[in-house]
Amino acid sequence: MKKKTVSIAGIDISFIYNGDRAEGGLGGTTGPGKETEGIELHVHHGPLPAMNSREIIFDTGQTWGLLKSNNKYVLQNNHLGPDSSPDVFIVLNPNSISGDIFLDYDPSYYKTDLSDPLGWPLNQILMIFLLSFNRGILFHACGIDDGGDGVLFLGNSGHGKTTMARLWLEKQFSILNDDRIVVREKEDQFWMYGTPWHGDLDKWSFKGLPIRKIFFLNRRGKNSVVPRNGVEAVSMLIARSFPPFWDQKSMTYTMDLCQRLTSKIPCYELSFEPDVRIVDYVRGMPDRS
Repeated sequence: MKKKTVSIAGIDISFIYNGDRAEGGLGGTTGPGKETEGIELHVHHGPLPAMNSREIIFDTGQTWGLLKSNNKYVLQNNHLGPDSSPDVFIVLNPNSISGDIFLDYDPSYYKTDLSDPLGWPLNQILMIFLLSFNRGILFHACGIDDGGDGVLFLGNSGHGKTTMARLWLEKQFSILNDDRIVVREKEDQFWMYGTPWHGDLDKWSFKGLPIRKIFFLNRRGKNSVVPRNGVEAVSMLIARSFPPFWDQKSMTYTMDLCQRLTSKIPCYELSFEPDVRIVDYVRGMPDRS
């Protein structure tokens, strides 16, 4: 048996390779209901076991789908339509601390690194799913280490996250990631964590830092900021996040977390020129710590 564990934002994800195919992966007990900071996933080669029930929860229509069967969640790497041909499935117990992965293809062609048998997009969807259990949020964001303080730049595609990361690197600062950052609340403080899912810049770290400032990127114009707070700031956060919109309870948690985040951390909308002078400009913005 082989076991490979990767820790992202303090959540241990363990892949256990038994070398056999699972029997009845959609049945059995769900395990203890206690909260934990980790999940164990047994990896099997072979098709998903037969489902006695099938409740569609969410369907992208393209890259992935989520359904429920026998009180377990099933994630697959394709849509849920009749012409779908997924070959990777994640079966998760409701408590989100254990599950199974089924790889429905010849294992002789299995060349994925043991640390990530899922591949895109299920690796990130799994993280969003785990975070939705009152653990945190995944954002479209660039994270900077400013001497132990976290500076978070949020933006969708084309807003300048990678450009911002390169400018800080040019000034000898470290980055956590230029495209995907996890934010968690721990002991009344907000932390940001790097992830392995980078953008154009292949530099990242699993490091976690307390957040001191938040910027919503707007690449147009000269260096300038406009403070954002209240409902406006919460809306801007949600628009740059990966929310668990398939579950009302999880969405309520996500909205509440964003509200608490914006009430404690100063938020600015930032227009900037792609020049290293923006680094000193940003560092000069006040925080409330």
